[in-house]
Amino acid sequence: MNKKTMRYKMTRNLKVLFQGILVFVIAIGVTSCDDELLTTVPTDRVSSATFWGSERDFNTGLNGAYDRMMGVNLDPIYFDGATEIAYSHADWMRQHEYVMGRANALSGWSAGIWARNFTGISRANEILARLEQVESGVLTPDATDRIRGEALFLRGYFYHELLWMFGEVPVFTSIPTVKEAREVSRSSREEVYARIDSDLTEAANLLESVLPSSQYGRATKGAALAYHARTALYEASWQDNHEGNASRANELYNTAVDKAQAVMDLNVYSLHPDFRELFTYAGEQSSEIIFDYQKVEGQNGWWAWLGFAPSSMGGNVDVSPTRELVDMFPMADGLTIEESPMYDPVPPRITYANGTPTVETLGRYADRDPRFYGTVLYPGGEFNGAVYNSYPACSGGAPEGYCSPTSDRILSTDFNNTYTGYIAMKYVDPQDQPSPGNSGLNIIKMRLADVMLMYAEAKAELNELDASVNDAIQEIRDRVNLPYPYDVTAMNQQEAIDFIRNERTIELAWEGLHLPDIRRWGSAVNLLNDKTHGIDVANNSGEFNPLPGIHDRSFQAPRDYLWPIPSGERDLNPDLGQNPGY
Repeated sequence: MNKKTMRYKMTRNLKVLFQGILVFVIAIGVTSCDDELLTTVPTDRVSSATFWGSERDFNTGLNGAYDRMMGVNLDPIYFDGATEIAYSHADWMRQHEYVMGRANALSGWSAGIWARNFTGISRANEILARLEQVESGVLTPDATDRIRGEALFLRGYFYHELLWMFGEVPVFTSIPTVKEAREVSRSSREEVYARIDSDLTEAANLLESVLPSSQYGRATKGAALAYHARTALYEASWQDNHEGNASRANELYNTAVDKAQAVMDLNVYSLHPDFRELFTYAGEQSSEIIFDYQKVEGQNGWWAWLGFAPSSMGGNVDVSPTRELVDMFPMADGLTIEESPMYDPVPPRITYANGTPTVETLGRYADRDPRFYGTVLYPGGEFNGAVYNSYPACSGGAPEGYCSPTSDRILSTDFNNTYTGYIAMKYVDPQDQPSPGNSGLNIIKMRLADVMLMYAEAKAELNELDASVNDAIQEIRDRVNLPYPYDVTAMNQQEAIDFIRNERTIELAWEGLHLPDIRRWGSAVNLLNDKTHGIDVANNSGEFNPLPGIHDRSFQAPRDYLWPIPSGERDLNPDLGQNPGY
């Protein structure tokens, strides 16, 4: 059985997510000719007599809503590319103007994300409305509950995304008419959160904890609880760090603790034993994954290999890890690079004899946290049967042992290669090399380790530094056999918060969560106003220094903590207003 047959032994209902989206859009018309006007109700909708007449029709509608979760604007690595842990040498990458501080209401990335999320909300609202109108006997009570639960989960998910990205946004529980869309104002953060709270609470009560493999990729009780925890934690941090509302923040931190604990208490999830494998085909359908976005080669495949694999293996390296991320990973003894006697600060030395490389020393990359090797490829590292060497070209005068005769060499004029010298390892699976722009790797949206770290963070923010916080971190480190030579209960509150934030960053790097994290923590202004750095390279004096990125980053607070309301939406409805600074 080949990898895709094994991984996608699914029902036709789930496959319609990829094969029948166009049919769905034409049939029920939940999106207008353009993506603006908050996806108002169109006039070319077919009669409900010819659609919404079976469970399959409702599944098709749900699949169309799931489809809005991803797209070229929403691949998670590009979100990390807008932070200090990743860098793009190419100035045409979608996140570039955002990290350069030049984003405005005409910027396409945030406008596309706004439209995609509101299209998803419209589709969810359409399903909920049709569910109320469906004729008796068309759906069983169990099917009705499942469909309603999934639609509510989807609407809660899309509003969660809009809340952390844009703050105040309009809240709709039905598809607006043109008149309503042109007159609506944005709801407060509290009102948006209340909508998410209500939707995800009801969804969790309606959805099953475990689904058959044929339904893999659909929302479950665990997914609804986990997203409730994430939304509560994000909003708690915002209230704490941006609004100064400690009382409300503590209420929300407690909600995050309760919902995260509820996920763990389901006892249906467990950490995958192999961290690197989790992000490859071999890790799909792991018991760690709470929710992921389904991809299928040849239908909605993505450029996991083409966009991020080494240049010598056919990749363009759209975004690459930074030294800032690399230095966050501890050593194999569990201590930081500043604390550990194992740390050797010298760069790796790679020599060649008759074209065959020998790694004489790994230096700073030896004996690191195993998660580092599952996240970052570095000079001297082995991948896909080759030694990776991204040092500057030997022909450019770099010293022996610290130069590269390969096409992975760093070159300032090569915009289709890394300029940090690092490669991201998550979602880069050699099985995709023969078809580099058509990966079928599912994209993980929520997993157990994230929930455990959310629990630990919320407990630390409440200054409840008990054994359960240590246990959560210990379990995550045990998965990779990494010692945990610390005791959170012996730390002061800020030390514990900083430690957990670092654990969260290294565990979840390249999963699209660091941008919302540094925005809600209020730390982006300190992290995104300087160059990022890459590998050590030799200067003319033979001294080694980390290579700085060419592009200086810029972050203006408080403006850049939220994205602008797209100008196209405000042209149609000036009552939407605008976020401060735009």
